[in-house]
Amino acid sequence: MGIKVLLIDDDEDDFLITRDFLDDIPNKDYILEWVSEYKNAMLQIQKENHDVYLVDYHLGEKDGLQIIQESVAKGVSSPFILLTGQGDSETDDRALKAGAVDYLVKGSFSKYDLERSIRYSIEHSKNLRQIQHLNVALEKRVEERTIELANTVKKLEYTNQNLKDQVRVRKIAEAALRESQNLYRSIAKNFPNGTINVLNREMEFVFVDGRELLELGFETRDLIGKKISSVFTGEKGDYIISQFKKVFEGQVLNFDVGWDDRQYEFHTSPLPGPDDEINQILLVAENITERKKAEEEIRKALAKERELNELKSRFVTMASHEFKTPLSTILSSSSLIARYHDETAQPKRVKHVERIKTNVNHLNRLLNDFLSLGRIEEGKIHNTPVWTNIVEVCEVIKDEIQQMATKEQEIKLQVEGDKREIFVDEQLLKNVLMNLLSNAIKYSPNGKDVILKLTFESKQVKILVQDHGIGIPEIEQLHLFERFFRAKNTTNIQGTGLGLNIVKKYLDLIGGEIEFDSKLNEGSKFTVILPD
Repeated sequence: MGIKVLLIDDDEDDFLITRDFLDDIPNKDYILEWVSEYKNAMLQIQKENHDVYLVDYHLGEKDGLQIIQESVAKGVSSPFILLTGQGDSETDDRALKAGAVDYLVKGSFSKYDLERSIRYSIEHSKNLRQIQHLNVALEKRVEERTIELANTVKKLEYTNQNLKDQVRVRKIAEAALRESQNLYRSIAKNFPNGTINVLNREMEFVFVDGRELLELGFETRDLIGKKISSVFTGEKGDYIISQFKKVFEGQVLNFDVGWDDRQYEFHTSPLPGPDDEINQILLVAENITERKKAEEEIRKALAKERELNELKSRFVTMASHEFKTPLSTILSSSSLIARYHDETAQPKRVKHVERIKTNVNHLNRLLNDFLSLGRIEEGKIHNTPVWTNIVEVCEVIKDEIQQMATKEQEIKLQVEGDKREIFVDEQLLKNVLMNLLSNAIKYSPNGKDVILKLTFESKQVKILVQDHGIGIPEIEQLHLFERFFRAKNTTNIQGTGLGLNIVKKYLDLIGGEIEFDSKLNEGSKFTVILPD
């Protein structure tokens, strides 16, 4: 049998749109009827022949909220959904206060929104009716129990005039009343945005209800009489049962439980019965998924902020040192050059000019490092591979870096395997090799050569850069590729701590890898592995 829907709307176009929506909903049979004015609407609602009512907010002399208020006041149990042109919290509050189960904003909801609203409203009304029936039954049960116990007390009073017996009977009657009233209050007042459950000592559901059941695909009848282990299995189920056992011992516990991609907070408390014996416990399951997500986002934001603050601090410290020294040298050399007026001072002028050039080049490399890092972070550097003669690239870089070395140092190029071109971004590869070779020169003492070894293997090409310099302390090697990181034994050597970080990012772009091996005061080996 289909779901009967009554649309109360003075606009025929809205009726046609609603009818088309309902006709397009798969696997559902909807019977839509339509009235356009208040009087006919009230006559149809009083017949209570429909499963749900869609009520337009504007209906001429009376609005939809008045129809809902009057109908609910007369005891109409089928749900009302308000159709409005305004989607705001005030309209939402007014609709709920009037008795509407839900509201939809005209022009902005789809057929799926309409179907879900109808389905939820019918289920919600069904749950409310069940709760009302349960409340009536409980009230009747309390009333009957009260009368029964009162009669029992009277009979005992007539048959036994002993004061102690009378007091004992009264206590039994009062305890029985408290048991019924506690169960009633727990069900009636503790109904959160989640589920409310009562379990017995066998860990079976005695009572379960709540809007969250629909979200999880359950109905009340699916769980009553079932054990908690049928819902939560494995280690999670064992943990929950162990916590519930503590509640049966009198403890009040709160703990979190995951369900697929949702997070719930379980609020548990004992429900004492006659003689304060605990045979049932109350479980309120609250959906805290959104709260957990918000907390995680806050934690990530705080961690990011701490990282940025640390990077700023390290950058300021590094920049103040690395820029101040060469700028001071340039300033002092410029001042000294100005004092040399005769030809005999030419060698001194040349010496200071060379010092200026060296420090300008150093500043230029610093700025290039900063610019390169910024362009990488902004995604402005792209991998553009071409067929490249990698041997020639190594020879060019070797000759260029050799000019930075001392007279006693030499960069030795070695080639092994069958030479061939590889498909790689030539400029990015040059940047990688320049960084590694300049580091090898910088951190090697005078007279120690640097090895640049190119090895052609069957499916890859390896480039080794080896120095015999100061090495890297083992305890600090874990942070080697981090921004602004510099080992403690490099304090007196110029550098930004960006070179290896940039090398790693370049290699990530071209699909390469880097390995290293270093021992303190013995030197370092860096091996770049390129796919062929």
